[in-house]
Amino acid sequence: MNKLFSKRWSAQQITSAIVVAGSTLMLLMTLHPELILKNNTPTGGDMGAHVYGPAYLRDFLLPHFRLTGWSNDWYSGFPMYRFYMVVPALAVLLFDLILPYGIALKMIAVLGILTLPVCTWLFGKFAKFLFPIPELLTLASVVFLYDESFTIYGGNIASTMAGEFSFSISLSLAVLGFGLLIRAFEEHRGKMLTALVVALSALSHGIVLLFVFGGVVLLAAVWFERRSAMTALTVSITAVLLSSFWVLPFLTGHAYMTDMKYEPRPSGASDSFWSMYFPLTTFWDIVITGFAVIAFVNFVKARNRTGMWMGVYCIFLVLGVYFGRESLPVIGLLWNPRLLPFLYLLRYFMMVIGIYQSAVWLTTFYRLQQLGRKALIEQTVE
Repeated sequence: MNKLFSKRWSAQQITSAIVVAGSTLMLLMTLHPELILKNNTPTGGDMGAHVYGPAYLRDFLLPHFRLTGWSNDWYSGFPMYRFYMVVPALAVLLFDLILPYGIALKMIAVLGILTLPVCTWLFGKFAKFLFPIPELLTLASVVFLYDESFTIYGGNIASTMAGEFSFSISLSLAVLGFGLLIRAFEEHRGKMLTALVVALSALSHGIVLLFVFGGVVLLAAVWFERRSAMTALTVSITAVLLSSFWVLPFLTGHAYMTDMKYEPRPSGASDSFWSMYFPLTTFWDIVITGFAVIAFVNFVKARNRTGMWMGVYCIFLVLGVYFGRESLPVIGLLWNPRLLPFLYLLRYFMMVIGIYQSAVWLTTFYRLQQLGRKALIEQTVE
């Protein structure tokens, strides 16, 4: 029996399962599952405003075979799901078929948080990182989720609990989509699945839409080969077509969006780009960025394209935050700090890889030193 078990589950597989399952369980316990399963109305931050949307979709739009429409309930009338993402709302209604509405909404609200670790692990596996890099990336995603340096930009637990659950769902799908695209480049399969995941990510949040399609374009540039270029083109066109029913009206109608009147950052004498790019204490900013730089340099030396993509994308995101202060052409309204979570996540990924690489180097150096010392002792004896 033990022999059969060992054939099915290696030590690495057991470790992977423990890391992914343990991370997910820890996140679930943080989110208080007993409250998620309590039949009440979720609120807090912007969460209360999201209670209305899926119910209106269920009661008024879907019976008329529509995903978008008009509501007279707020602002003397406003377009429903014309400028906000409909896919998470549909997921709420899917759960609502068997669960009370409040529970269904809360379960979808935490879905992105609970799926980011496994999506990150799959990203590492599809990118063909060797053990234990996928597991370390999983832990990095957990660190990102617990990061409290920002609360409304999206992606982490704090932002999600404030109502940004569509963002976290979209982010998990984006990370998975990147991994699937890398696998498609390397193994030339799974293009339609990749396009579907990328499209779902784009349909789940308008800000992550920029991140996922930007990442696809950059991956295609890093993997610049004829066959990979055709794969990227196929995936991109298919994803655009699948998401165009919502994305195209969203982009072309940006002139009619409500301007939240947020000032671009930095704003005020106490704010700066430095504090945006490095929001933690000086010690942790040095540690995180330092190890991320170590990983990037090593990836460039090794010509690891996934690692180079992460590092280069961090640079582009830094530039995007800087030049996005006055919104973006064509797309229009963009509060530039909303790009920061992507930078933080990729930097955490690079950090854990840099820590691992440094540990390997130190271990190798120590062993070589021991071997050299042993050889000198043997020569002295002779």
